[in-house]
Amino acid sequence: MNSRSRRSDTLTLRVGDLTDFSTALIVLAELAPERTTMAQMTFFLVAATADLAGKPATFSSIKEAVGPLVNKSLHTTYKVFLDKPLKRSDYESKREGLGWLSREENPLDNREKFLRLTAQGRNIVAELLEAIDGAKPRPAPEEPES
Repeated sequence: MNSRSRRSDTLTLRVGDLTDFSTALIVLAELAPERTTMAQMTFFLVAATADLAGKPATFSSIKEAVGPLVNKSLHTTYKVFLDKPLKRSDYESKREGLGWLSREENPLDNREKFLRLTAQGRNIVAELLEAIDGAKPRPAPEEPES
């Protein structure tokens, strides 16, 4: 068996994972504004995952976690997910955000702001997970023993 067919076999085993991933992308595309970028959605999902894990992230921790490819313009564009403008003088943040994330001060260091899911953000994540679960094949019901 050559390396190409082995790779193909390995990929075939992962079709279910690719189906789940493509389903998630479709749901995100339907829920987010048309011009939302992959970098922005990655940012949102990392923030959501951290908050759901009980360790809310900061912009800096997300920036560090996702690396340089996602960081290009996130310092201004992540505001699309916030529930309210950052400051009144900031023209970009005067536009209403999606309300999926909120910024909360770290009680130990008021310079640091945690990103947390709002109720609306939790609903978005729940819809995403429901879509992924719906894409998975259902196990056949077991027949009762006679």
